[in-house]
This record gives sequence, C-alpha cells and structure tokens, in this order.
Amino acid sequence: MGKIIENHDVDDVSVCYSADDYVQVAKVLQDAIPRDRRAQWSGKIMEYLAKQTEHACVNGKEVPQISTKEIHMDLEGNPNQEPSARLSPRWNEIEKQRYPEIVEKLQDLCRQRGLPGYPVITKLSGKPTLYCLEISPLPEVAVTVETPDASIPAGTIRYERDLSLKLSRRGRIFANEGLKWTVGKRLSFVSWQVLVLISVLTFELFIILYIWSRHVPVTGQDLLMVLAAILAPYGLYVHFKNAVTLFDDRIVIAPEWMLAGRSSVPLWRSSVQTIPSSHLRYMYIAIPRLVRSVAG
Repeated sequence: MGKIIENHDVDDVSVCYSADDYVQVAKVLQDAIPRDRRAQWSGKIMEYLAKQTEHACVNGKEVPQISTKEIHMDLEGNPNQEPSARLSPRWNEIEKQRYPEIVEKLQDLCRQRGLPGYPVITKLSGKPTLYCLEISPLPEVAVTVETPDASIPAGTIRYERDLSLKLSRRGRIFANEGLKWTVGKRLSFVSWQVLVLISVLTFELFIILYIWSRHVPVTGQDLLMVLAAILAPYGLYVHFKNAVTLFDDRIVIAPEWMLAGRSSVPLWRSSVQTIPSSHLRYMYIAIPRLVRSVAG
C-alpha cells in the first residue's frame, strides 16, 4: 500500500501519489455515483473503473489501463456488437454530462477525507483506446469576506430563497431509491389503488343494501350512513388526486409580503404534446403588505 505511483495532472506536471491515495479516491468515486445511475451504462462504467483501480492498488499493482474490449466483456455487453460502437457514445455521455454532475461532490468528499486530490476518469490517446482513473489536485477554495453593501439601508431584513422540493410521503415510499420506476414499485402502487377502490365500492354497496332493506322509519344513524355514502366518493377522488403527487413545495415568503395568486403551467414530458403526459408547475406571486416611504 506504500507504493508510489506517478501521475500526470491536467497541466502535464508529474505528481506522485501513493497506492493508498488511489484506493481512497476510487472509494470516493464509488460513493459519489448516484444510486439510480449505477443501473445505467454510464454509472456502470465509472463504478467498474473505480473498482478495478481499487483492486489493483490493494494488491500492489500499477493503476490499470483498461481497454474498450475488456470493459465491454466484463460488463456483459452485447457480444454481437462492436465494443467501440457501444462504449463511444457512453463515454461522451460520461465526459459531457455524468461526470460533471458529480465533480463538485467528488471534490467535497476528498476534502472531507483529507485526500491530496480527487478522481478523474481519463481516456488515453492511442490505439487501442484505454481508460484509467487518475488523480487531479484539488482546486483551491476561495475564501470570501462579506462586506456591507452601502446601497442597502441599515436594518434591512434579508431573506434567502428556499424553493427546494422535498419528497412527499408517497414520494418517500416509491422514490426513496431514486426515480427509477421498477416493476415492483409499479405493481405495489397499482395494487394499493385497486384495493382502495374495491374498499370504497364495497362500502357504498353495503350502505345501499342496508338502506334498501330497512322497513322501519329512518333514524339519525341511517342519515349518518347516507352522509358517509355521499362523502366516500369525494374522499376517493381526493385520494386518487393526491396519489400522483410526488413532491411537496416548500415556499418561503417574507412576513412583509402576502400571497397574491397562484397559476399552474403544464410541463410536457414528451415532445409530442398530443400525448397526455405532463406535470403541473405552480407559480406563486407575492406582493408587499404595505409600502413604507422614507423621507429624505
């Protein structure tokens, strides 16, 4: 684990890191990959490179440089497909989208663990194409000192916007492991909705048969049961309406402002707007409760 491995950073400056450094940054990369990405090819490739690097350095070997064919075979790619044809678009996805999504998290985790650098997935030039995990020095963190703005009056109350979303109760159940809509989640969701529907319909049928079979004057209890039969369909409607709610809005409005209105805008998930597949986004408008004038 004390073996010194030479690495070239982005400025072509030779930097030496220990095998233990590579083991640690490989673990950081595995921890930083989102859980829902690990089931996708881009996540599989990044996790594969990290595990291979960790395994090699633990056993005292050099940092592995893995070919396209090896990655394709080890990840059980289609044997009838050319490895480069499969991996080339995945690498572009990693380089332009998936890796940049987690680079800040990688840097933060490496700083927290006291590592000298953070992992960088590199595609080496030449033939055959080789991929490896390298270490890049951590960028310096700029320390900024807040200075009072002369244009802001003294005593002004500042509010930080908090428009983030948190998962609703149903969201925590069905999306706690990412937004991947698995077969199990789909079946459990549909089964629960069918069970609720059957329960309400059975209750309605029971009330109707009970009232129909009565041959005595109507009592207060009968009226309560009729009221329950009327309210049950509305409760069913509210249940199904809320069943598709995945997120709850957390809207913070300053005390000096009041909510003036709310409008909904459909966000289409498909480019073909004839397909009924959309989300509703609610926009909130706030206005000052009172206007204060300051005499000069």
